[in-house]
Amino acid sequence: MVSDMITHPAPELLSYEDAVARLGDSLRFEWDWLYDTIPLLDGDVVVEGDFLKAVTGIVEQEFDGVHITGNLTVNGPIALYETRPTLSVRGTTRAETLEGGDAEIYINGGVFTYLVYGYYNDGVLDTGAIDTPWVINSDHDLRVTAPGARHIDNFHFRGYLNDADIDFTTDEIADAFVPEVVSRERDAVDVHKFLERLRAGLPVLK
Repeated sequence: MVSDMITHPAPELLSYEDAVARLGDSLRFEWDWLYDTIPLLDGDVVVEGDFLKAVTGIVEQEFDGVHITGNLTVNGPIALYETRPTLSVRGTTRAETLEGGDAEIYINGGVFTYLVYGYYNDGVLDTGAIDTPWVINSDHDLRVTAPGARHIDNFHFRGYLNDADIDFTTDEIADAFVPEVVSRERDAVDVHKFLERLRAGLPVLK
């Protein structure tokens, strides 16, 4: 099917219990008591623009999460900051960004043009091996394997946690990054401004 912004298999609305029975371990949501309705997209999905806007437009009722059995390609951002909808993708995910807030997000391998970002500690962002230049964590349950990325801890100072894999912490951000992307309120990256500069092809490091 082709809808505005999205090419997709016909969504099949499943109760959470039926989704678990049918999909087994590939449906990985941990907070199962929160969810009632899961649209299943059995195949590849291609989105032009914002993923959330596109997927909301093809499901005619309220839903709690989306499970995609194939590959997900988004020519735009995947940004899920509310508790619902959650997202689970069995295939490979490609997008400009992968951004998580209160939702659960589980993907396998993927490629993200600009960044992966986890905001606050109410959600989960779990990936297989991915390719992205930047991973930014603002106190999130971020389970990301991105060996080629630069990692920013946007919440803690150096030495607060096991930060051997972190390239920049809050006490280092102001010295390392151009002032246009540093928050005036505290020593952290302003992710919105950071992303704007990346999209424009401008440097973010001094």
